[in-house]
Amino acid sequence: MKKGMKRFYSQVEIAEKAENAASSFQILLDGRVLKSPAGEPLLLPNASLAACIKTEWDQVEQDIHPDNMPYFSAAATVIDRVMPQAETLREQLVGFAGNELICYRAPDDERELYSHQQQHWDSWLEWAENAHHISLNIQSGIMPVKQDEQSLQHCRIAIEQYDDWYLSCFVRAAQISGSFVLSLAFMHQKIDYQQLFNLSFLEELYQNERWGCDDEAAARQQQLKTDLKDVSDFLQVISAA
Repeated sequence: MKKGMKRFYSQVEIAEKAENAASSFQILLDGRVLKSPAGEPLLLPNASLAACIKTEWDQVEQDIHPDNMPYFSAAATVIDRVMPQAETLREQLVGFAGNELICYRAPDDERELYSHQQQHWDSWLEWAENAHHISLNIQSGIMPVKQDEQSLQHCRIAIEQYDDWYLSCFVRAAQISGSFVLSLAFMHQKIDYQQLFNLSFLEELYQNERWGCDDEAAARQQQLKTDLKDVSDFLQVISAA
């Protein structure tokens, strides 16, 4: 979508499209099908998402700013970026597990931080093992951790249940948090976006409490939290009946 576009339509409608015994939904602008920035028809999985996107386009007064349309932007990302490379993104997720954030612990001379990590992270490693047979190794310090291939295969199995729409949420959560395990817990609604933020930025928040936080770091953290909330909102809408 071209930057600086003006509102060019009068009416926004939702149309249901039957395809292969399943229904999808489209947005019509003066009767014309809304397309993604790459020119693909915006075929949406449920009426709830269609309603959210309709509202975003209805609310445009003069200038069209996709940055102010989180549901449209997220849906377009699924269609233009996730669907064409879904298998690559699944392997990218396994890569996060292979370099799992919560497996890297503070060195021996930072026992207080190590204890803090242990208190908040160990239960999620146990959950991953008990619920998904994902058993990951822990390393103290900065040396690389080599994870067992069988556990990584169980990560692939855990991802299989997600279609492209859910996969987009999983990938985005992992990209922001850096953690496969915590993102998997988020997808299973074991933690919310606020907990995902607190757990994945545990060390940074711990250091903030000790030494304070400057305005630039605080703004960055707030943006990351906002990004995770957008993922959570999108996940909730695509999960609606």
